[in-house]
Amino acid sequence: MSMTKFLLLAVLSTALSGQLAYAVENITLDEATALALRANPDIAVVLRGREIESAQVLQAASRPNPTLSGQVEDLRSQNRIATIAISQQLETAGKRDKRMAVADANLAIADAEIGIAQAETSAKVYAAFYQVLAAQQAQTLAQELLQIATQSKETTAKRVLAGKVSPVEETKAKVAEAGLKVDLANANQQLATAKQRLASLWAKGNSQADYIAVGELEKLSSIPTLSDLMAQLPDSPRLKKASLAITQKQTLSAIEQSKKRPDVTVSLGARRNEELGGITQALIGLSIPIPVFDNNQGNLQGARAREFQSIDEKAALQNQLQTELAGAYARRQLQVEAGSMYQQDILQGAQSAYEAARKGFEFGKFSFLEVLDAQRTLFQAKTQFIQTLALARQAEADIQSILGAPYKIESVKKELP
Repeated sequence: MSMTKFLLLAVLSTALSGQLAYAVENITLDEATALALRANPDIAVVLRGREIESAQVLQAASRPNPTLSGQVEDLRSQNRIATIAISQQLETAGKRDKRMAVADANLAIADAEIGIAQAETSAKVYAAFYQVLAAQQAQTLAQELLQIATQSKETTAKRVLAGKVSPVEETKAKVAEAGLKVDLANANQQLATAKQRLASLWAKGNSQADYIAVGELEKLSSIPTLSDLMAQLPDSPRLKKASLAITQKQTLSAIEQSKKRPDVTVSLGARRNEELGGITQALIGLSIPIPVFDNNQGNLQGARAREFQSIDEKAALQNQLQTELAGAYARRQLQVEAGSMYQQDILQGAQSAYEAARKGFEFGKFSFLEVLDAQRTLFQAKTQFIQTLALARQAEADIQSILGAPYKIESVKKELP
């Protein structure tokens, strides 16, 4: 094989492999969530944090190291006194156990932070995924309307040639078509942005790979009542973390309380006295700090204040989450009701009005301006319906983020009435 043919085959192979790498693939909500939970950088950060706290658990179990000391008095050999001793600090009042309890509490908080990061990531994926679905539908709508405008322009051109309408009508049709081309370009850009936002959640924000989100934007699940959702709130990762923070602060207070009792240091050694004929003497020592000036009262008072502060922080957080949950639930219900109105009345009425205007224009009963107005009304109604569904999905994502997990759906999925 010649070098030219070899290079040509290499180029074709590279091009084909590149096309396969960037092939358009379908992706579902579950698949997008799994990708994000596996590769989201925010989750990676908190996982590293857990590794740090796990190492601190190991360190907290360590006991104080012994101390080896030596001393020589008088360097003259006949008068030299050499002393060597080993000392060991003995922790009192269960300081080691309390230190290990704090490390365990910190590790539990790290686990709670992982749960929070996973819940927030899942909620972000949920919202971003349905934004992509909405953008896909908006793009399809823009393509359909552009096709209708093109057909209307061609119909108008034929009627102008037949002398049935003024050339002005054809100009209006061309202007309408041009405007819808701009709308399609905007829809394409919004779809690309939405896909980029979703892909960034699994660290592929700069990837050239394309995909199609597969799901049903219109199917909204029946969710529990607000009171039922409120009952699920205590199980949310953020409130669990707040509860663990209280336990942590209580353990820290216990540590500061234990520091009021000083540790004991014992020592054992030997002294060789050349002045007394090289006699070796055993040494036993005991050292206990006397808490006369410092009994750790300030640190203990501060630890107890932080303990009460964490209790207040949990109460404030619970109040905040209750307010956010009520707001998200109200927004969701409002958008569901609006979506029902669009499906039952607005979309059907706009579609009927457009069909009547289009047919009337073909028979010379309406002007093209009336057709254009009916077409614009239909486009706006469908666009607003898509936006309503996207807002409902965003509210559902907010609810999931607050609760820390997908809320428990107690009824089967059903379409809007």
